[in-house]
Amino acid sequence: MIVGAIAAGGGLVTGLVLIAGMAGGAQYAAVASDPAQMSHAVCGYETKNKGITLGLSARQADNAKAVVEVAIKLNLPQRAAEIALATALQESRLDNGAVSKEGKSFGLFQQTPSVGWGTREQVTTPSYAARSFYKRLIQVRGWTTMPLTKAAAIVQRPQRNLRGEYAKHEALARKLVDTLWPDAKGLTDEEQSQVQTSIEAAASLGVPREAVVTDLASGLRQKYGTQRDPAAVRKQAEDIVRTIAGKLCTKLDGLSTAAGSARAVIAVTSALAQRGIAYSWGGGGPAGPSFGIGRGANTKGFDCSGLTEYAWGKAGARIGGTTYEQVNSGQKIPRSQIQPGDLVFYETDSSRPGPDHVGLAVSGAEMVNAPHTGAVVRVDRIDRRGYAGAVRPS
Repeated sequence: MIVGAIAAGGGLVTGLVLIAGMAGGAQYAAVASDPAQMSHAVCGYETKNKGITLGLSARQADNAKAVVEVAIKLNLPQRAAEIALATALQESRLDNGAVSKEGKSFGLFQQTPSVGWGTREQVTTPSYAARSFYKRLIQVRGWTTMPLTKAAAIVQRPQRNLRGEYAKHEALARKLVDTLWPDAKGLTDEEQSQVQTSIEAAASLGVPREAVVTDLASGLRQKYGTQRDPAAVRKQAEDIVRTIAGKLCTKLDGLSTAAGSARAVIAVTSALAQRGIAYSWGGGGPAGPSFGIGRGANTKGFDCSGLTEYAWGKAGARIGGTTYEQVNSGQKIPRSQIQPGDLVFYETDSSRPGPDHVGLAVSGAEMVNAPHTGAVVRVDRIDRRGYAGAVRPS
């Protein structure tokens, strides 16, 4: 299946993964079915903190990356990460082991357990500390447009004479965010999906990262012809692999450790395995892709609810075959609490009551989606027009 999906995509992916896939289909299937294995394989392609020096040690860079990753998971803008990193640089120089002179405040943000930031163990866990910082930051009215040092000071409440100190770290914080924030500029959504599929397949088959970068650079040269300098194309390929592997690594980490979601992991893994399958109106169900009805009669594939029914069926849950059934198949979930496996619903036709489209969340930001006739099953963003709510199947 993976070989077919890549071959159908064309464009940026050449023969490397096709050849590997022909020889390693069983190995790919084994790794792809286990999010923990896939996470380990893919995260090796990210080359964590490559190029991040800026006067920081490897440990400081790891902490900076953790702060940025939390902002991404919470769907916050880059500005939030800039404020958080400038704060952590001022409070601890990104040293998670820092302790205040009084011995009462700890970690990256020098958070104080006795005033409600959490236990000492929690505030010295970078991801927890960052999440706590962001939770208070977004409650500050106008934080996105006010000066960085003012936003940081409102959250941290330092002594009056120290309220302007955060500003001196703004330039470095911005550079760190520019380096760490996922970005695959120059590629369409379809091309990014192709590259992600290639990375998943290659990583699971043990293809070296260098070979994947070289393969992508070859595809980019075919795309651009002689218009781009070869060195610039090579750097773009490096950046794209790092970015997409980083996003996928974060997603898989969350999926493999999602609390209490063993069945959700199965549902998401099953849905992701269908990427590249054609959309077929009325098609698909518990048994997999099928010929649809009406405009889908001649196409074997999935429509939106057929895909989600199939995925959750693999996890042993019956959620119904239509959006109108599926929206009542479990617990309603606030947008801010969406986890892998949740169903996300949309109103795209006001003439019909109730949601008429559904996707399956793979993170708080993305979903597996069978979008419309002429498209294929793919990963799309959750935030889009017509969002109508989320449900966690019971």
